[in-house]
Parts: sequence; structure tokens; C-alpha cells
Amino acid sequence: MTDEAIDAFIERGHCDLVGELTTPLPARLILRLLDFDESRAMEWVHWVHSTVHDRAHDPEKAREAGMAMFGEIAKHIERRRSEGLGDDLFSDILRGTLNGKPLDDTQITMYAFLMMLGGMDTTSGFTGNVLLRLCQDPLLRRQLIADPELIKKGTDELLRLYSPTLGLARTVSRDAEFHGQPLCAGDRAILMWGAANRDPEMFEDPDTLDLARPNAKKHMAFGVGMHRCLGSHYAKMMFQVMVGQVLKRLPDFELAGDPERFADAGEVYAVRKLPVRFTPGPRKG
Repeated sequence: MTDEAIDAFIERGHCDLVGELTTPLPARLILRLLDFDESRAMEWVHWVHSTVHDRAHDPEKAREAGMAMFGEIAKHIERRRSEGLGDDLFSDILRGTLNGKPLDDTQITMYAFLMMLGGMDTTSGFTGNVLLRLCQDPLLRRQLIADPELIKKGTDELLRLYSPTLGLARTVSRDAEFHGQPLCAGDRAILMWGAANRDPEMFEDPDTLDLARPNAKKHMAFGVGMHRCLGSHYAKMMFQVMVGQVLKRLPDFELAGDPERFADAGEVYAVRKLPVRFTPGPRKG
């Protein structure tokens, strides 16, 4: 699928790497895994981006996008039950149980909703962040081209520095004190993964990218505990394939204009547009 996506623009010599690769490809794949209509990938991307990125500055738009997603998932539940289950991921969710009881429709919907958000937004965001760094860092690019295994070996260190999800908000359930800071029931607390990933007490010289960092796996990009990202291995694999193929097939790609980030970088740190140019190459398919 990655080669197919690259084939669509490689002869052109320029593209938007985020808009034409790292956004549509993860969306198509998660829809395929869930047995949804893959041809509607960009419609789902629009809903996901509105749900995630518009909450702060256009909450009504975000709400409408979320409701549209819930509606589509509900239709899919009905359709799969009437047509019969298959060997896809959504069928596995429909067969799922919790504490010995079948999942109800709300639980099924929320599991699918979570997979859509994670599958379409965060993997794309992380990959776009790293591709931008490669545009700006010729030495790093040469290292990864010379030794492609470094992409896999360095994924956790790259996640530490370029995680798209910077934090997670929670509501304080009871009065407490944390590191000398009083917290009252009802307060909102933000767990800043981005700050933890650059904690100098955990990571030596934390602002420096070190692909051989011995404790890079201690990053918080996927969260921690019972809420740790359930798609972490999937996300790493997708990232490694996309970056690996870009470096293999577009080794001299460079910025062809100013990159554009999503406006709400306080919560989600991701590139929205990444215009690049490169030496045109042959299609594979």
C-alpha cells in the first residue's frame, strides 16, 4: 500500500508528503482492518481531524464530526449483524466479551471510535513530524539511508522527541497533594507526556536526538498503565514502513515550501501539510 501511494506522485517530482502519504495511507489501512469502505478514507480523515483538532477553537464542528462518526459506526454494526461476521477486526470486536458478557453497542462503538482516532491521526502525526526533521537534518537522513536498520532501532528515540500527543487531561477525583502541589476534587490536571519525554532526570541531554540512547523505551509517547496505547506496535510498524520507503524511493526529498502545523499544537503536535520536491522516479506498480 505504501508503494501504491508513492507511485501516485513519484513521477511528478513534488508532493505533499502528509496530504498524499502519511494521512491517507493509515486511514485506508485502519478502514480495511475494520472492514469499512476504504474508498471513503478522506471523509473519515475529515471527521477525525475535526474531532481531534477543532475542539478548542470550533467545538460545534468537532461535535458534529464526532456524531457523524458515531452514526456511521452504528450503521456498520447493524449491517455486519445482518450480513454475518467475518475475519476482520470489527467482527472480532462484535464477538468480544467483557467480564464474561457480550459487549453492548455503546462499548462496540467506542472501541471502533478509538481505533479510528488512533489509526488515522497519531500515526500520521508522528510520521509527519519525523519527515519534517529529515527535511531539516541532512546528516540524519544520510545515516538512515546508509543503515535502514537505524529506522527501527531509533523509533523509540524519535517517539520521545516527536510524539504527536503531548498530554492527556484528567479530572481530580479527591483532594490530594502531588509533589507539593495541592489538588482539589474537580480540578483538571494535564499529564504532559511531552514534558516527561524531555525530563533531564530521566534522559541525559534530553533535547538531543540520540538513536543509540539506552533508555529511549522509557518515553511516554504511548501513555502508561492500563490506558497505554493498544496500537503501539501497529503504529511503530506503519511508521517504519512509510519512512523506510520514502528514504528508499525519494532519497533527496527536500522542503518545497513552508510546512503547516495544526493550530492546536498545545495538545496535538503534528504537521498538516509538508510540501516537498525530489528527483522524479519510476512507478513500481
